[in-house]
Amino acid sequence: MDEYKVVVFPSSKWTRLLLTLGPDELLRAILPPPSLVRHERAVPTFLEGLSMWLDRPLPVVLSADDEDFGFRLGLTDPLGIGERSLYYRVEVTERARRRRRGARIRGVGDFSDLRQLRLVLDGEGR
Repeated sequence: MDEYKVVVFPSSKWTRLLLTLGPDELLRAILPPPSLVRHERAVPTFLEGLSMWLDRPLPVVLSADDEDFGFRLGLTDPLGIGERSLYYRVEVTERARRRRRGARIRGVGDFSDLRQLRLVLDGEGR
């Protein structure tokens, strides 16, 4: 059975997000960078809502340019360890390798590096 996966890649310019189901992309987003997120619960609340909508806990891969970004977004503790809740679990990782291509949503930019990060949840990065 295919699993939903969320990849979050915050940088100093923006925060990119990718939701997949198996090899298929369901959602791409380019959001403000961590420095512009004013509410500490913005990202956790977004992930909780997405989890409730999909009616299952979500595996989340976080790969950040700066270790502090995960903490600012509420996805890691001060030591950089991924948060876990009833709605999602965060795995912190680096960029991963390429694999088989699935269906893609066109027109929002290149998310190939984020697609690779979801492989962590397939067991390659554990």
